[in-house]
Amino acid sequence: MFIFGLMERTIQQSRILFLDTGPLVRLLQMHPDFYPTVSDILDMVYEKNIQVLVSPVTLFEISSKAFASGEGVLARQYREFFENSANVKVCPVNAEISVKAAELYAASQKTNHKITEGESLRLATAFVNGADCILTECANFRTLTDILVVTLDEL
Repeated sequence: MFIFGLMERTIQQSRILFLDTGPLVRLLQMHPDFYPTVSDILDMVYEKNIQVLVSPVTLFEISSKAFASGEGVLARQYREFFENSANVKVCPVNAEISVKAAELYAASQKTNHKITEGESLRLATAFVNGADCILTECANFRTLTDILVVTLDEL
């Protein structure tokens, strides 16, 4: 493991980390700039027994790419990982998350910090389920929540 910087130590102090789609995609792509960092953070999360929350929107996004590539088995493996990992919880989208997502989406559309519908659902999932830190690629989340947001670019 590499020596953690300030943002990594912030994640280390988290109790409930929301893992957004971007970091997972970079991990699965084995992106040379982000794979080692995301991998080390996930190792640390398991070592520290930090609860990881994931939106079903994330599972949809990464699984749809697998199915589009003809890799249905891989998509099912993603589901199994999310459902069977001790520290990972897929949080269902319910009415509270849907309404919060609509609120966040509408608020973002009035600013220069717009987010997509999918991003609003993911951010609302973090908010409603009590995440104290979000690992994402979407810096615009900062303008919409008081949850600590750590972007991959900061790591």
